[in-house]
Amino acid sequence: MIRELNAPVPDWMSLAEPIKADPAEAQSLPSSLSFRPRSGGATNSRNRVQIPERGIEFQVDYPIDYTGDNAAGRGVSLSPDGKRLIVNSGTTSYLYEISPNGEHSEVPIKLPHITYDDGPKGFITKWSWAGDNLLVGRAEITDDAGHEILEGRLYVFYLKERALARLDLSSLDLPDKAGIEVVGIADDLGHLRIRSGGRDWAVKADLKSPPRLVAKADQGPTPETSSITQPREATRAPGTSPSLSTPGERPSPSTRWLVWALAILAVIGLLWLLLKKRE
Repeated sequence: MIRELNAPVPDWMSLAEPIKADPAEAQSLPSSLSFRPRSGGATNSRNRVQIPERGIEFQVDYPIDYTGDNAAGRGVSLSPDGKRLIVNSGTTSYLYEISPNGEHSEVPIKLPHITYDDGPKGFITKWSWAGDNLLVGRAEITDDAGHEILEGRLYVFYLKERALARLDLSSLDLPDKAGIEVVGIADDLGHLRIRSGGRDWAVKADLKSPPRLVAKADQGPTPETSSITQPREATRAPGTSPSLSTPGERPSPSTRWLVWALAILAVIGLLWLLLKKRE
């Protein structure tokens, strides 16, 4: 587990700069602002998914994250456009496309399940839709034995950019950071409702702007790049003899004299053989 947590950022994704989350006073929130539940209206049992408003229900062959009350739809989340469903099973997430007639089909998806950013590492679970191309997830940072949760973190994943960003909650005075979770997302993608210590908090966080990607560490030239950028002829050390010329290169003067000398010797040899035959 430790080796997996300390793995480098995979090539298929990038890290983005943290997104600042600030407290939002109730009186400062727009009256028209509404918070969409993280589940998107989907519910689940241990191995069944339901979308009650559309009369959709199907069974899967793996255990879905389940707490018993299913109050927040912890294991499943329907996208705002109603076309995609995320189903969480521990550190694995499955994606299903939902057609207008209610049929579903599983499609491939790659999501990060390691925090990767600075500080102690943890596993990200319970991915949920914030926007049609935006997901929010929760990570638990545990002790070395994996028994005690030291800290809870919130993350955002941008599907198009394949970028992972951490929500910076440092300006919030939260009583229980270990049990923090997102329970609602505003339609403007500028506010979140989070739960901590049994209390809900409204926070301001800009999820609508494109992520600010963090430059990846220089890995050095790849073998392919090295073969392209190498010079055609390596520099010779002083005192070493020249190598044979490659096709298309002009031979040196010493090489031309050697060729002529060999040709003259060959002619002399042929004349000597002819004279010997006449004798």
